Amino acid sequence: MRYPLDLVDAREFDRYNLRRYPIAVAFLGITPMTARERRTTNEWEFQGEVLNWLNEEIRRRRGMGLDKTTQEPSKVTPKRNDLVVWENRAAECALLTIELKTPETSITDPKLLSDADEKAKRWGARYFAIWNMQAAELYQTPPPGIQATPLHRIHNWLPDPLVTGVDDWLKRKPAISLQKRAVEILDRAWTSFITGGAQPLPIDASVFVERLAEVLARLRGEIQPTLAKRAAADRSLRKRLRALAAAQGFLGFVEDLDAAIAGQYTYRLIGQILFYFALRRKQSSLRALSLLPSDIIPQALRPYWDDVRRFDYEALFQFSELDQLVPVPHNAQLLIRHLIEQFSTYDWNNLRDDVLGAIFERLIPPSEQRLLGQFYTQPRVADVLVAFTVDSQGGNVLDPGCGSGTFLMRAYDLIKAQSGLSHTDLLTKLWGFDISPFAAELAAINLFRQDMSAFSNFPRIVPHDFFDRTPGEQIPFLPAKAGGAENVAIEIPAFSAIIGNPPYLRSQNQDDLDKNYKIKLSQAAILNGIRPASKTDLFAFFIYKALQFMRPGSRIGFVTSASWLTTQFGTPLQRLMLDRLKLVALIGSNAESFFSQVDVNTVLVVAEMRATPGPASGESMRFITLKKRLEELFPSGPNYWSSLLHFADTVEQAEQSCEDDSVRIKLVDANHERMDLSGNSKEPRNWSIYLRSPLTFYELFGDAI
Repeated sequence: MRYPLDLVDAREFDRYNLRRYPIAVAFLGITPMTARERRTTNEWEFQGEVLNWLNEEIRRRRGMGLDKTTQEPSKVTPKRNDLVVWENRAAECALLTIELKTPETSITDPKLLSDADEKAKRWGARYFAIWNMQAAELYQTPPPGIQATPLHRIHNWLPDPLVTGVDDWLKRKPAISLQKRAVEILDRAWTSFITGGAQPLPIDASVFVERLAEVLARLRGEIQPTLAKRAAADRSLRKRLRALAAAQGFLGFVEDLDAAIAGQYTYRLIGQILFYFALRRKQSSLRALSLLPSDIIPQALRPYWDDVRRFDYEALFQFSELDQLVPVPHNAQLLIRHLIEQFSTYDWNNLRDDVLGAIFERLIPPSEQRLLGQFYTQPRVADVLVAFTVDSQGGNVLDPGCGSGTFLMRAYDLIKAQSGLSHTDLLTKLWGFDISPFAAELAAINLFRQDMSAFSNFPRIVPHDFFDRTPGEQIPFLPAKAGGAENVAIEIPAFSAIIGNPPYLRSQNQDDLDKNYKIKLSQAAILNGIRPASKTDLFAFFIYKALQFMRPGSRIGFVTSASWLTTQFGTPLQRLMLDRLKLVALIGSNAESFFSQVDVNTVLVVAEMRATPGPASGESMRFITLKKRLEELFPSGPNYWSSLLHFADTVEQAEQSCEDDSVRIKLVDANHERMDLSGNSKEPRNWSIYLRSPLTFYELFGDAI
């Protein structure tokens, strides 16, 4: 049997290609050449291989309705062949032409684009691609007489790190990557054709969030068991995860530590990807997010995140220790790649800011927050403290453990309602610290979404430990301007209001705190002349540290555990409330828990920095007991903030104890309390009784407790 020699000639039958044709090998008696033996090749041979790959894909996917791929004598470049994908070769109906070059030709070479454009028009192809074996771009062929520009580009692929020279297609791993790229080019052109011109998909917030929730659940389901298995086998990893949870204050409050850490990591990663796509609407210089099959997540995302940090957004995109601690298994890698590909099909450029804001708002439902160790402070609780502490006409506001940013958003709302300041001006007044990069990311996003059209600003969210910060320290921020800019060093100012819900930590979990972290906490107390008890609640240290950032007249407004009202560690805190601070109001409720997500009895503390130590003559401490739920006392409506501010004024101006169906106000002589706390006694005063007992109790027994 004779082997068709014309086929041998057409295929340039060297020893490499003979490996594909065993009959020819037997007939001609030639030993196939290995990839290592073969030292040189060229783009025309590579074009023949691409033709094979594309035809294999067309045969495999008959449903595409494509005819075949051929090499046609070029109508533009003499003695060269053009690679054409046909809808119908007999009818000369072409879908796609591909202009192939070696890596020596830059993908941005204007001649490469103009030649490819001209060839596509000569063949009547709907689309054309340029590909230098590393990077590739797909274009919709413009009408005759119109030169193709980047505006006609449909998609681009980043350079393939596996390919450095024309010979690389002869190597196994680069060949696999190149074949996948060829199929992606074909598939993207075909998809554009069947969707009627590659119109991107509009984004509906409800549907988008629903689909995103499904991906988040699947992704967390892949990461969590892998993390749990690794932590079970690695004591040092297990210890480090517990330390991180303890520092954030959720150790002992979540049922499954591995689930919380895996959930935080998953939401943060998806939030970063989502924000990147949203940011590209405003910052066109950012590259299209695209991953190669060989890329490893999260490392492959780092260059994109570093590009974003040129525009600031540090709280969202800085490196996190969890990037090293949390494993991302193979199936999770595939899910992330698929999500990025799906995101690429949506119409981000025409996405309304209110829709984008709604997406971020619904990204983490309240039901998920406890699982993630992010305990949700209901807005009305935050609003009570904001009404007592925030000066809507001036002053800076800090949340030292800002979590997802509830207190900062509520302060934003009050200041905006009362002052009418712009979004950008408002953000300059609001500062937040959080030791958790996940929490800091949520806070930054929540402040951004107050005005998603204003990307030329940056919230002062600092993803670092509050206890590492000092007044006057300069924090480098980058103004969000196209192309980036030099760091803008902004000093941490004194604050007129420090508000928040500091993390709690059960005493049995305090041993999980890192030794150095314990030292930092103790130093915050020692600087205020306080030697803290060994089981001092974590929130107390936030109060001690906050004093460094306050000046006379500044106020703190914290949600705290009620434990300090009766337990030994609360004695120095009570003294502080009488010496350096003035206790403006201590608020409890008989109608509801201020913090129902955790099994902790909580109170609201409002205190003001004194100009001179000790209470003035006749000064009163005010203990407030609410008898109705906050939503009953302060219903939503146009007068919402006015009613809260009126309540705060009423409490502060009260000159005697009073009580009605809604609230009880008990005034206690501050100097009397200070006298009873004087000396070396370690026993606290029982301040909880002032919240529990009706006024008739004091009419009968007086204030002695």
